[in-house]
Amino acid sequence: MLDDDTVHIGRVLAIENRMEELIINNQATHNLLQDVLAKLNPETSSTKPHTPSRRPSSTSTPASGNRSKNSLKPSFPPEFSGDRQSGKAFLTSCRTYIRLCPESFEDEETKIIWAMSYMKSGRAGRWATREFEFEAKNGALRFFDWLDFETEFRKDFLPIDAEATAINTLETTNYFQGKRTVDDYLDQFRDLIEESGYTDPKTVVVKFRRGLDRRISSALASMASGRPSDNKPEEWYRLAVQLDQN
Repeated sequence: MLDDDTVHIGRVLAIENRMEELIINNQATHNLLQDVLAKLNPETSSTKPHTPSRRPSSTSTPASGNRSKNSLKPSFPPEFSGDRQSGKAFLTSCRTYIRLCPESFEDEETKIIWAMSYMKSGRAGRWATREFEFEAKNGALRFFDWLDFETEFRKDFLPIDAEATAINTLETTNYFQGKRTVDDYLDQFRDLIEESGYTDPKTVVVKFRRGLDRRISSALASMASGRPSDNKPEEWYRLAVQLDQN
């Protein structure tokens, strides 16, 4: 039979164990209550431990890149009346804006309608009106996508037979430098070469030198050293500009 001291010690241990359980349960209940309060009213919760803000990770870089891109403000295309000599510049302006602000265009149709919104007068205005009338009758534009729109635009608003015209011009003296600077001459010459389709570098150099001011052409021909190769047009361009400026 257990003596009184043993019974007393057993009771004390039992009470201590029970108190410990109550303390643990009370703490758990307190924590749960604080979490609930924090979710319901996070501003007034003062007992919830402060969680330090996380530093931006590397995945935030694209977002900052998008913000930078969206902050760009490229110029809008000019209004286009249908002049064939201005058609290429208008198309280039549209391309540039679309490329810099792709987020502004949700689909191909949006790009096309946006471009036509700048075709307000002259032949271009009448052309756009016909396209919108076609859409009203048939439920859709006649263009499959932006490239299809470009193809049709080129037919109606870029110079007809541009390649043949450029080739014929390069066979005459109409493209010669004359009293212009080499920079102005070179701008026209580059356009003519691109439109003509000439790809042989030696042919390009011959045409370029032929149209230069005679004094500059003679200076290039008499160079004792540093004369560019006849198959490197870009070097001839740079040297001619340098001579003109000096």
